[in-house]
Amino acid sequence: MTTRSLLARIPRRSLPLKTSSALVVALLLFTALFSAGPLEPRASADGIALSAPSPMRASMIDGTVSAALGTVLDVLGGQFRIDVAKATISSGDGPLAGPLPATGIPVGARVVAQVLVGDALPAVFPPPPFQATNVVVFLPRDGQLVSSIQGVDVPGGKFTMFFHAISTNAETKWSGFGPNGSVKGLRDLSAGMFATVSVVNSGEASGVRGLLATSVEAYGTVTPPELIAFRGPVQTISARTWTIAGRGVTVDADTKIVGEPKVGDTVDVLARVQNPPPGSLAPSYLVALSIVKTTVIVPPGPGGRATEFDGIVESIPPAATAGGAPLGHWKISSRDVVVNGLTRIDSGITVGTSVHVKGVFLITSGTGGSLFATQFVATEIRKK
Repeated sequence: MTTRSLLARIPRRSLPLKTSSALVVALLLFTALFSAGPLEPRASADGIALSAPSPMRASMIDGTVSAALGTVLDVLGGQFRIDVAKATISSGDGPLAGPLPATGIPVGARVVAQVLVGDALPAVFPPPPFQATNVVVFLPRDGQLVSSIQGVDVPGGKFTMFFHAISTNAETKWSGFGPNGSVKGLRDLSAGMFATVSVVNSGEASGVRGLLATSVEAYGTVTPPELIAFRGPVQTISARTWTIAGRGVTVDADTKIVGEPKVGDTVDVLARVQNPPPGSLAPSYLVALSIVKTTVIVPPGPGGRATEFDGIVESIPPAATAGGAPLGHWKISSRDVVVNGLTRIDSGITVGTSVHVKGVFLITSGTGGSLFATQFVATEIRKK
């Protein structure tokens, strides 16, 4: 099989910058096509040519999980069965979504699976499940809520936000940090904590009426923690402390480390400022929530990709760093704009402000190191 015949199968259309899931799917398929091909004829020890077994080709299935039995998933209404027992499983919801075991992919999740498919027709029907080598999982959700928790009912398995009771179950994913340490379940929540909650409107299907939380990320007791996000090279690594861009960062059991970064690699850091107890003379220090290895490729020239535009600020992250603007993802005229510590921002910008934005499109490595995402990173946000 020649390179030309492979390339002929790939549509020559540019990927839409705003469709991250489409980019994931296309790149996974691209990787699959080039990672495997038909097996060549073998030779015996005597040099006699032997017929090759049926070729196994890397292919892709993208669909919603309709049933799960152990490590075998039914997708697309049971039309396809995929065994993920030996697959590398990554989260499509970001590094803070938490790890997913092969038996922890819930019904309703969307999966993008690279599977092996033989050319020969199976001897039995229905055929055995396809064997997956790589799987990206997007947990199910109908929406996302961001606000303070108003109350917690541990015996009832619920908590309250926006005056709505939100149920939890054994499949709810937990992350964050509260007054008693890491948030690992409903008992670690308390009124006043700031939370980001992915929810589904479960109806009666799951035995729970109303909203059901699929993931909960909660911090603090009354106000969100003081967070710092920055990018820089890894200078030293020890069991408890990393030095990144001249800053000492504490690493603990809850730190999510993605991409196996080493000394010299560039990483994105999200860290919490840990203040000492009242009356203590000890200094404050940084505790890493996530350290993600980042490969940055700046596209040559702007081409058809605008590097500046005018728009209206539609949303701003709720938590600001000390003495600075909120870092993270802003929405400006329906565009996702990443703001980091190097972005120059005029003071007094709020939701509804008309702004002029300058920035660059960056292609960064995604989870697992084999997938990529395109982001618009702002270098300036000025009032018009």
